[in-house]
Amino acid sequence: MALTYRIVRAEVDSDFGKIRQLYYETWQSAYRDLMPASYLQQLTPATWHPERRWQNMLLAMTATGEVVGVCTFGPARHANYEGWGELYSLYVHPHYHQHGIGQQLMMQAHRRLKADYPRNYLLVLANNAVAQRFYQRNGFHDTGQIYVDHAPFGVLHERIFED
Repeated sequence: MALTYRIVRAEVDSDFGKIRQLYYETWQSAYRDLMPASYLQQLTPATWHPERRWQNMLLAMTATGEVVGVCTFGPARHANYEGWGELYSLYVHPHYHQHGIGQQLMMQAHRRLKADYPRNYLLVLANNAVAQRFYQRNGFHDTGQIYVDHAPFGVLHERIFED
């Protein structure tokens, strides 16, 4: 049976508790073999603050109101990309993979970015081959450049993808 869901814009009164929980659960699954376990273990839903970006957030909602996907985007955060748009995050709950939710979130976010920015980029962990293939299938290409991020648990290497 096909999953029924819709993509909606977040609102100021969206249920950010559900969105925090979605971030938490997707991080625990998606990054289990990509980031140190000690870092993932110290995360809680309170780690995330999605209410700060609600104006540039899309949600995938089931017919029963369950939040199963989230995508955030907006102006570039890195000086090298001034004037560009950036896809900040895209997460789909692991129980809802393979339903096209990520692709729908990505397409709608990318369309919104394109309305304001002629060029767009995103960062993806250098060791996250699954995400890299997803972004390549959806119109982004690997520039071959690496962004080095000094995170609380160590150094992250992220590949830069552009549209």
